[in-house]
Amino acid sequence: MVASEDVQTDILKDVQTALGVSDDDHTPMLKLYIKLACKSVALYTGEDYSALPEKLTGIITEMALAKFAKRGNEGKTQAGEEGLTDQWSEDDLAPYMSQLNAYRDNKAQSGRKGWVMSLD
Repeated sequence: MVASEDVQTDILKDVQTALGVSDDDHTPMLKLYIKLACKSVALYTGEDYSALPEKLTGIITEMALAKFAKRGNEGKTQAGEEGLTDQWSEDDLAPYMSQLNAYRDNKAQSGRKGWVMSLD
């Protein structure tokens, strides 16, 4: 497990690289999006916000990038301009549910190794 600040710093670097921004103008907004994503993922997975596993950083990074792409259109499910339409889910976690559910399933199974159940 890694402290949340360390995770968020690494994610911030990844998000800045993906977006091609290195200026400090976007940093406060990106930090907010990362923080919100961390809180959502922690709540759904049952993990402690201050000790999120590194396994979840990919999802958090993708969520922060999606939030950045949606900025200015919060509350909308779609927006169009010049023939191009962007669509978003109402639930920020929805696109990542298969990954989050796999994480939760693996977490639940990790404590059951070696158990045998008999229904006699």
